[in-house]
Amino acid sequence: MVFGSPISFQEIDEEALITGGKVMAFTVIFGIIAILQTFCEHHHIAVMREASVPILFGLVFGLITFIEYFSGGIYFDPKIFSFVLLPIIVFKEGYCLNKQHFMKNYFYVLIYGIFGTIIQFLLSFSFTYSLTNSNNLWYPPKNSTDEDQSFYSQMFFSACITSKDSAVSLSVLEFEHAPKLHSIIFGEQILNDVIVFALSSTTQRYENSNDNFKRGDWYNFLIFIGLALAQLIFGLLVGIATGLISTWITKNARCISEHSSVLTIFTIYCAYFAFSFCEAFDFCGVMAVLICGIMMSHYQTYNLPKLSANSSKITIKALAYATETIIYFYIGFAVTGNEINNIDRLQYYTIYPFVLLQFFIIQPVSRLLSMLASQGLAFLIKPDSKGALRINRYEFLILFYAGLIKGVIAYALICEVDIDYAKYSPYYPYINYAAMYSIIGTTLFIGGSLKYVTEWAYQQMDLGHLQESSDNSEYKSNLKQTFIREDIKAYESAIQNNQKWFKKFDENYIKPFLIFNYLERKQDILTAKKIKKNKHTIEKQEEEEMQMYEDSIRERREKQEMKKAAKKSKLTNLDLDSEAEEEEDSQHHQNQNKSNHH
Repeated sequence: MVFGSPISFQEIDEEALITGGKVMAFTVIFGIIAILQTFCEHHHIAVMREASVPILFGLVFGLITFIEYFSGGIYFDPKIFSFVLLPIIVFKEGYCLNKQHFMKNYFYVLIYGIFGTIIQFLLSFSFTYSLTNSNNLWYPPKNSTDEDQSFYSQMFFSACITSKDSAVSLSVLEFEHAPKLHSIIFGEQILNDVIVFALSSTTQRYENSNDNFKRGDWYNFLIFIGLALAQLIFGLLVGIATGLISTWITKNARCISEHSSVLTIFTIYCAYFAFSFCEAFDFCGVMAVLICGIMMSHYQTYNLPKLSANSSKITIKALAYATETIIYFYIGFAVTGNEINNIDRLQYYTIYPFVLLQFFIIQPVSRLLSMLASQGLAFLIKPDSKGALRINRYEFLILFYAGLIKGVIAYALICEVDIDYAKYSPYYPYINYAAMYSIIGTTLFIGGSLKYVTEWAYQQMDLGHLQESSDNSEYKSNLKQTFIREDIKAYESAIQNNQKWFKKFDENYIKPFLIFNYLERKQDILTAKKIKKNKHTIEKQEEEEMQMYEDSIRERREKQEMKKAAKKSKLTNLDLDSEAEEEEDSQHHQNQNKSNHH
């Protein structure tokens, strides 16, 4: 009996083999990226942040695509990004929102997140418009004849480049050590995402001929503001409605909470529904999915078992992390890969000076002026704010520097553009590559140097505290790596009364309507909150005590080494003195012998 091979290798599909090899290669690449990200974070490698690793891998992989075998190219469908990857990233910001971080310093969050973003958009557009009309460093495309399209392209690019990325900043600034800066950056990022998407969508409506208004009309600014507000209000209402309905379902349909996997996928379905509903009517889906996530995080988690709530958050965080890694990898690939070969040589001489001017002049100046205007408005509204609620110049520097970092949202806005505009507009390649260059440059260089800027600012603030209260041990330097010991007690006491009105309304009306048996479980819920809060406080105190113990041991070792070095130097001096005395005695004896001989 002859046993033949059950598989004939000649019948294997070559295309399936190539596809499987590509998928296998990408899984290995993303696995290595995940390991390197955790390695850099564990060893506190400042220049390699979470977003930097996939970008660098994408840059290297893009260089490999110059090989003839990969000349076919790997392209990314913008619709896949807009409707598949983007919603889960934004939903994670709302669903995994730390309410304590967001509500603290809400005044500065609103000022910088709304007013500051709008001012920065207007300034960026003004500077970009002036640059492109100077004809010194800008050469318009050869087939560009429509001035209105150029005007729209500049507005759209300004909306894209006004976005921010706070992932790097929040990894440097931990809430336990810098609560004020952490909460401001965290809240500003969330509001900035919503505002820039509203501005981008409004800009696309502005370009649409169906809106029947022209650039020369004096009331265009009012129409623009009205469209932006309509985007935000519609998304807000859809997000609130979706969050309320989904929470009410989990309150009454108790069978869902028995299955963690079903509950998690139901939560994700609600997020995609809110986003798709707004996008179907050409409104801001980002606002809807963000508000939906916040509503579900604040109310729905109380209707779920602890295991289901934790597993849902972990799953959503994992999905958001995977999508962000893929996007950053593709951004790095698209810059050095085969897509860049499609750019005309004349565009190189236009894009590079344009990107450099945006990177070094236009965006820093726009960010600085918008922050100064926001700070002035904050002073006019609350001139009496003092102490922990006041932002000093070093905190202002950190907020300014952290706001220059661009991220996934900038690329998301590019993918949100109309397909016809992306295909036929001569300005789209400029916008696309200029935005991607800005993302890579700010993430690698500004994100990599943010730790050192914050360290210097913290040292200056700590020296100021020491000079003001040299006898008070509370302000003595206890800086480790990038952490600052803010006056947390004064900070918490200054904002304690700002949240009472909302808490009363929430506890008396909203939570009883949305949470299962809330009145009966209220005391248990409050007790669990206190235990969780005290747990973090105890862990923080234990960490500080352990750090102080390690510091004391290190100081003792240094003192012992200094004593040993002093003793060693003293013994060395004694040996030298004894040798000198012996030489003098021998010299004296020689002189005596010579005199006796004579």
